[in-house]
Amino acid sequence: MKLSLAALLIVAATANAHAHAEIQMQMPPGTTSPVPDTTRQAPPTAESAALQAAEENIASEKYTEAVTLLKPFATSTQTNARIFYDLAFAQDALGNNNEAAAAYRSAIALKPEDVTARASLGLLLARTGNAKEAEEQLTAVTKVPNADPAIQARAYRALAQIHFRAPARAIPELIQALKLSPETPDDAAMAAELTDSQHDDAATEKAYAHASELAPNDIEVAVGYARVLSRLKKSAEAQKVLQKALENHPQNHVLLAELASEQLLDGQTEAALPSLEKLHKTEPENGAVALLLARAYTNAGAPDKAYDLYDSLLKTSPEDVTILSGTADALIRLKRSPEAEPLLQSALAHPDRFPTKTAMAEAAGELAFAASSNKDYETVLRALATRNAVLPSQPPYTFLSASAHDALHHTKAAQEQYHLFLQQSGGKFPDQEWQAQQRLRILDRAK
Repeated sequence: MKLSLAALLIVAATANAHAHAEIQMQMPPGTTSPVPDTTRQAPPTAESAALQAAEENIASEKYTEAVTLLKPFATSTQTNARIFYDLAFAQDALGNNNEAAAAYRSAIALKPEDVTARASLGLLLARTGNAKEAEEQLTAVTKVPNADPAIQARAYRALAQIHFRAPARAIPELIQALKLSPETPDDAAMAAELTDSQHDDAATEKAYAHASELAPNDIEVAVGYARVLSRLKKSAEAQKVLQKALENHPQNHVLLAELASEQLLDGQTEAALPSLEKLHKTEPENGAVALLLARAYTNAGAPDKAYDLYDSLLKTSPEDVTILSGTADALIRLKRSPEAEPLLQSALAHPDRFPTKTAMAEAAGELAFAASSNKDYETVLRALATRNAVLPSQPPYTFLSASAHDALHHTKAAQEQYHLFLQQSGGKFPDQEWQAQQRLRILDRAK
């Protein structure tokens, strides 16, 4: 963000010109009036001529020429802040950050109340990662009385960006910017993101709906809006938002991947697969796309294809718990449980790395299945304890628990779990129900 250029040189005043002309006309030819002729401009100095020419070059975006003109006058004895500001502006436009910052500082030293120079320096520092000094300059801009409201509004917006991860500071700063200038699409987008950080999905939905109206072509707004709708279990609406955005950006990979992800969450695997396969072919190194495609293949009943993708991802991200869990899931489906168990053990050794507690609990459930296939019954019970602390009890896991207790000769616990399974199953798992009934008869007789 660059601020508007300083005004061009003002022509000298011509007040009283007509009166002086009349006096001269009354004098005899060849004589000179004793009254000073103020209609004549003082001859330009080399400095003023260079400044005017430089500003004309800046107006024409000839920044290199402007720098060449101004540099000789940007000396330690220079007292004209405008020389330094124009030089800074031109250097800034050329991307010469260090030179621009130095010139802005010189302009500010000569004219501390110049909010234009301070705001420009603050914005430059913010862009180049010097948040602390940027904050100092921008805050100073907001405290200058009677300053240009538009410039102060820019300063407040920049401060809100700097403090984005501290919403308690960023939100009041954005509000202050809106008091000083009209709302922009970027303001609405930032407000939606800040609202999202407060973990209030209902308010976030409203904020993104407003941002979407002001910035219908903004890809980040569309993605943020779709994600909050998805969290609110409004998958159909989320997909509509993404599809509308794709009308304006039909080849945008972010939107295509987001739509495919939403379709997968909604169980629309067949709809998601073509887009994901196309994206993966176009961007074979894109790990996020490969991960989505692997999940799609798993859901589509193609664990072999899923495993190939997961195995490739593991080579570059061997400690990623999501990839470890996905790989293990594919191996279990391929009847390769002995290979799956150590992967899940490795993932669950770092429960804090999972994106959500639910994801961690689901991995623990997978571990229970893998360990059961390997007759590792102690691990089955530990994994189920981890899972059931987060997710509700379900018949398949209850049956695993009963079988593990049974194998470990925990008779009472096994009986309780078999009975619970039969209550939960409701005829949906006939083979396991028959086994549970048989085991209960045997355990009852063994009393």
